[in-house]
Amino acid sequence: MATSIASQLQAIRSIVTADTDTVKRPFTRPSILFDAKEAADIDIDTLFNLALSGLEVLVSQDERFGNYKNDLFAHKSKELDRELMGIEENNQINATVSSYLRLLSGYFQLPSALRTLEYLIRRYKIYVYNTEELILCALPYHDTHVFVRIVQLLDTGHGKWTFLEGVKISGAPPPRKVIVQQCMRDMGVLEALCNYASPAKKVQPSRTVISFCTAVVIEVLGSLPVIGSDVVKRILPYVVSSLQIHSKGNTDHKAGALMIVGSLASRSALSPSLTKSLTRSIADVAREDAEHSSDLQLFRVSFMALVNVVQVSLDAATLQANETVILKMSEYCIVL
Repeated sequence: MATSIASQLQAIRSIVTADTDTVKRPFTRPSILFDAKEAADIDIDTLFNLALSGLEVLVSQDERFGNYKNDLFAHKSKELDRELMGIEENNQINATVSSYLRLLSGYFQLPSALRTLEYLIRRYKIYVYNTEELILCALPYHDTHVFVRIVQLLDTGHGKWTFLEGVKISGAPPPRKVIVQQCMRDMGVLEALCNYASPAKKVQPSRTVISFCTAVVIEVLGSLPVIGSDVVKRILPYVVSSLQIHSKGNTDHKAGALMIVGSLASRSALSPSLTKSLTRSIADVAREDAEHSSDLQLFRVSFMALVNVVQVSLDAATLQANETVILKMSEYCIVL
């Protein structure tokens, strides 16, 4: 009799537990790899192991990913709940997530990258807490369906990314023209792109990010009927930091900046002081390439940019101020 009662009690407990679990478990979960309902049935351990396997592949591509193995992807992270953490702890997570996403942007097209991103979405809720960083990481890949999946997770609110609401509705990847048009309407988007592609102290932007930013900026400059000071103000910090010979900006940065300078000079009236500064920076880039490179491709781009800058500043004072630089560039051309 006692055994029968115990069995009945155990059965009741099982039913109650099952009902409780059903109530607690959500019917859907945010995901970029799985259907939302399918994702609800995948536990955190499975996603963690999936992320670790993806991280190992990324480490084989770029050893810098190894820095995050004992941080974002530590075993203890499986128990993390950001809602229960303090401001300081969340700020630290935000900084680490931001640097990881910057690095990941160069490898975004790899399946292994998306496995790690899936874990960050589930465990760290980066689609809630790191919206802008996630958008900027994925934006160079705007023409992919993965980008659409990411946008569909976001609450873009009423800020500068609200224009992506159209992507949620259509489910179609937006062409670059849409992003260019938004940059023309909202200079905050243009500035965000330039800042993201600027040389960074910790994680250098990838070639994909630099190329995307350069293309967008040049198309913006070519599409605006008038290039005012507000546009120049947003773009100039990116250009200047990329041209600095002692900065960590690589060849891609400098080549992109030179192309932007050429386009900017042909479309707007640059002040004498800005012309002088850009001319000297361009000459420094050209000199470095002439001294250390064998193909001199960057030198040729530098010279073309210099010609564009000089052509739009043909007043005597500006030419005289840049006479030394121009003569030096001419000497290089003669020697080469």
